[in-house]
Amino acid sequence: MYDIMKLDWHAMKCYHVRLLIIPIYLLLIGWVSPVCLIPLAVFLLFSFSINSFYVEEKGDLNRFYLTLPIKRSQVVLGRYLLSLTLFAAGELAGLALMPLANLFALSKWYPDLKWCMVLLSSGFLFYALLRLSMYPVLFKLGYQKGKIWGFYIPAALTTLIYIIVLEYDIYTEGFLTNLLSYASDHLLTAVSMIIGLGAGILAISCLLSIKTYSRRDF
Repeated sequence: MYDIMKLDWHAMKCYHVRLLIIPIYLLLIGWVSPVCLIPLAVFLLFSFSINSFYVEEKGDLNRFYLTLPIKRSQVVLGRYLLSLTLFAAGELAGLALMPLANLFALSKWYPDLKWCMVLLSSGFLFYALLRLSMYPVLFKLGYQKGKIWGFYIPAALTTLIYIIVLEYDIYTEGFLTNLLSYASDHLLTAVSMIIGLGAGILAISCLLSIKTYSRRDF
């Protein structure tokens, strides 16, 4: 599983330079509010992980993987491990850049430790939902056939929902802020529920991906 993760990572080496652009992009968006950085970083790093499907198909790596003494489930788990590693990097990047973004952000509110824990756990749930909506489709159809339903449509829906939530938050004068505040006041319960829900969604996504990839013809 770990070897597959390394193979996927090395196969994407031509795209590694794009990672240098992400912190710049995060800071440009961070002028709205530092709170935006964690979910945005999670989304950008997750989107970067989709490149593994592109290079896999372009280089016909699936046939290569089938020549190795590994199970198809290990290919899936290896790619999930790579994605999970990039997710962790996204959370850390968002968390690290929040103090810097707060210096010039329109919103001068900066979350304390409790809020950060809620944001980080919510980022995990967001990541799990992205994985559920994208990875099983891409493992079943491949990048070229599956990119519409397996990436573009979920990404567009995610952006639309994010805009609607922000607009609703403004219209209701802080509904989202009040919701996060409630979660921070009941930290242990809220974080446990969010992480538990995210882990369950992640497990379902992984099982679906293993099932669809095991039935795929090459």
